[in-house]
Amino acid sequence: MTEAPVTVAGGSLRWTVAATDQGARVELSGEIDENADFPALARALDGEVELDLAGVTRINSCGVREWVNFVRTLPSITRLDLVRCPPAIVAQLNTIYNFRGRARVRSLLVPYVCEPCGVEEQRLVEVDAGRRVTLPHFLCERCGGTLEIDDLPERYLAFLEDV
Repeated sequence: MTEAPVTVAGGSLRWTVAATDQGARVELSGEIDENADFPALARALDGEVELDLAGVTRINSCGVREWVNFVRTLPSITRLDLVRCPPAIVAQLNTIYNFRGRARVRSLLVPYVCEPCGVEEQRLVEVDAGRRVTLPHFLCERCGGTLEIDDLPERYLAFLEDV
């Protein structure tokens, strides 16, 4: 039972909700700030929900508060997965104790850089069921050089160590 996706804006944050057989897949994009209308989004969700966060570009301190309240107050959600978490979200996962609530982080966008040619890009990396990540080696599409992680891996992935 999938329906046509519905796109809604809540301040500078936009989301598209697509129904799935078990719940919904939501793609968020823009900035999470004090104007994010998470209560409107929460009303559209139940069952198993996958939040695709790849389009989130920034989150401010008021947005953190709005987000934490949102993930804490989803009573009709049976499972909440965060996918394609960009560096802006990973920074909050590493800083704010209850940022993910009961959600499971399934994948990350990891920042990589090619030292020889200066290319910066994000690559998708999966998080396994044991909350472990293997950071693969990628080649630069421009020069063929090896991309290096543009952060300290243990710092970027620190939130995975939380119990």
